[in-house]
Amino acid sequence: MCEGNASDSSTVSPASFALFLYVLAVYKDESLIGGTPRALRADIAYPQLTASDSLSPRSSQQLSPRTVVSGSKASELEKKQISFVQKNAKELLHIVVGSMSTSQLLPSQFDSLGAILMAPYGSLLGNLSALVPHWKGKQELVSISDLAAWIIESLPVQEQPSPARFHSSSPTKVHGESSVIETAAAERSGGFMLHNISRGTIIRSSQELVPNAPSQEQAWLTLRQKWMKIQNCCDSFIYITAPLHHVVITGCVNCTILIAAANLVTLDNCERSKFILGCRRLHVANSVDSTLHILTNRQPILLGENHDLIVAPFNALLADCLAMWRFLQIDRSKNRWAEALWISRNANGIVLTGGAIPGFSQMPPQNFFCVTVPSNQ
Repeated sequence: MCEGNASDSSTVSPASFALFLYVLAVYKDESLIGGTPRALRADIAYPQLTASDSLSPRSSQQLSPRTVVSGSKASELEKKQISFVQKNAKELLHIVVGSMSTSQLLPSQFDSLGAILMAPYGSLLGNLSALVPHWKGKQELVSISDLAAWIIESLPVQEQPSPARFHSSSPTKVHGESSVIETAAAERSGGFMLHNISRGTIIRSSQELVPNAPSQEQAWLTLRQKWMKIQNCCDSFIYITAPLHHVVITGCVNCTILIAAANLVTLDNCERSKFILGCRRLHVANSVDSTLHILTNRQPILLGENHDLIVAPFNALLADCLAMWRFLQIDRSKNRWAEALWISRNANGIVLTGGAIPGFSQMPPQNFFCVTVPSNQ
């Protein structure tokens, strides 16, 4: 392996080479590569591992035509790459630490995963460990289990694009109780739907979502397993003051939407809106020209194309908010609203970046104001 120019060996770290061999041995996707010899699987999965200044003896200045994909194929490849990292997170961490029996590693060892997660390797994006909250201002050992959990949470697979924001006809103008469309399908699957609300004001508390619950505590226990989808709304005010498992907001335009408490909030394909979100995790995809007031205990994850998003801390004043956060184990003292991670893709593979993210800026302090949430009572 070391024959030829001896200086070449100094450009490849043992950890990076071990990652390359592992991907070469494990990554399999016959449907994508269509009979390509096994030796090519790693460079199709992660082209940056076989760049001309990197690891493969087959490398050249040009990427193989099979590795340069776009459109739906690129999206599919991104999902497969992320799925591969999620399934093999612990194994990849054991490889960079150099031992299957070691349970902890240092930031410098974790940085070797930049060969996969910060393509192209050796770019000016900084060190991968700088994105991990466990190492903020520290250089201590962190458990592999904690780091694997961070990787899995930080690399969600983007959902399929939502349908057109509106139907061919204008959205139905609805008001009051008739604005809640709880279809039989949604009820059977344990969820709620708010759909096609136009120029309305909707307030939904725990008692309204679970009217037959004997107490607020029992209502919260029921809602903790429920999801809600808010879809294709425009020019409306929507306030959800109940603890939920997962809330999906998609295709909404020129709205103000409050989610008081949820384990996960997914925001997709929205524009010109204001969102006030209290959650443990937040995913934002393909949204533009909106303001997000956030409480989240995990770093917000940005997916797809987002532009002109302004972020600030959670700013709503409402009853029972603190109790709902405690119920869902949302820690208001650990708000990571300003620590977003961006998952993008280039010709070299998936890219995980943080810090100054294009199209994602913090609200100036002089523009920050608290708001009071109305009540139906």
